[in-house]
Amino acid sequence: MTLSRGRFTSALASVGTAAALPRVAHAQALIPVKAAITSVYYDAVPILYAQQTGMFAKAGIDLDLGRLPTGAAVTTAVAGGSLNVGKSTFFAVVAAFSRGVPIVVIAPGVIYDSRVPNGALIVLKDSPIRGVADMNGKVIAVNNLSEPTRPATEVWLQKNGQPKDEVKFVEIPMTAMPAALDTHRIDIVLMTAPAIDDAMATGKYRILEPVLNHIAPRWMFSAIIANRDWAKSNRDAVKRFATVMETSAAYTNAHHVELSGQIAGLVGASETSIAHMAWPAGGTSLVAAEMQPVIDLSIKAGFIEKGFNARD
Repeated sequence: MTLSRGRFTSALASVGTAAALPRVAHAQALIPVKAAITSVYYDAVPILYAQQTGMFAKAGIDLDLGRLPTGAAVTTAVAGGSLNVGKSTFFAVVAAFSRGVPIVVIAPGVIYDSRVPNGALIVLKDSPIRGVADMNGKVIAVNNLSEPTRPATEVWLQKNGQPKDEVKFVEIPMTAMPAALDTHRIDIVLMTAPAIDDAMATGKYRILEPVLNHIAPRWMFSAIIANRDWAKSNRDAVKRFATVMETSAAYTNAHHVELSGQIAGLVGASETSIAHMAWPAGGTSLVAAEMQPVIDLSIKAGFIEKGFNARD
C-alpha cells in the first residue's frame, strides 16, 4: 500500500500520527512480525521511531525487531524465512532480486536527494587534492565496496575523464575514517550522515565532492523488504507495516528539529550533529523512478549481470 507524501502530511498536520494509522480492535490479537535492521543508522529512523512510539502496536502489529550487521545479512535472512521483514540497503536488495532471491519490496527506507546531499568525499583541510585532476594514484576509503559509494565515485571520475582504475578503493569502517585521514594512511574518504557532520564540525576536513549526487537527483538508498511467500500469505500485515513506515517517515521528515534529541538516541549520534545534519528523507511511497537508478548503476558496477524494470 503506498500513500502520497501530501496525504500523509495532511493527515499528520490535522490529527497527529496515531490517528493516521489503521486502528485495531482491542480484542484482536496483534499480528506477529519478526524483523531486523542493519547497524543503527540514519535510514533506520522511521522504523525505530515507529517502534519506540507504539505506532506498530496501534496498527495491530507485534514487531520483534533485531539487528544484523549488513544489508546482505538482512536480505539473506528475509529470503530464507528466518525473518518476515527487514531493512536493507537497496543495492543489496537489487543484487539479491537479480539472482532470483524470493523477496519483495513493501516500503521505502530512505531516499537520497541531491538537493540536500548527506554524503561526500572529504579530505584533510590542507590536502593538495582539489579535484579530479589530482586523483591519480590516490587511495579512497569507503564503508563497503559493494555499496553505492564506490561506483558513485567511479561515475564522477569517468564523467571528468579520470580512469577509475587509476585510483584505489579500500574498505574501512566509517568510524575509523577520520583517524585514517589524520595519519595520512588514506588520501580521501567517503562519509555519510551523521558521521560526516561530526567530522566536519571539527574543522579539520573539507568537502571534495558530493559524489552520491552523480547516481541520480533522487534515488532509493534503502528499502523495507519481505519474504515473498510470507507477504503473499499476510497481505493485511504487509499493508499495515507499509502504512506505519510511510506515516512515521512523513512525521519524522517534518519534525526534524523537534525530534533531534530523540533521534540522536535512536541512531547513536550526538544531538548537535542530528540537529544540523543534512537530513535524509524517509520515503513516503514506492516510486519506480527512484529505484531504477540503483538497478542501472548496479549493472555498470558489475554487481549484477543484467538489468530489470524497477516495477518488477
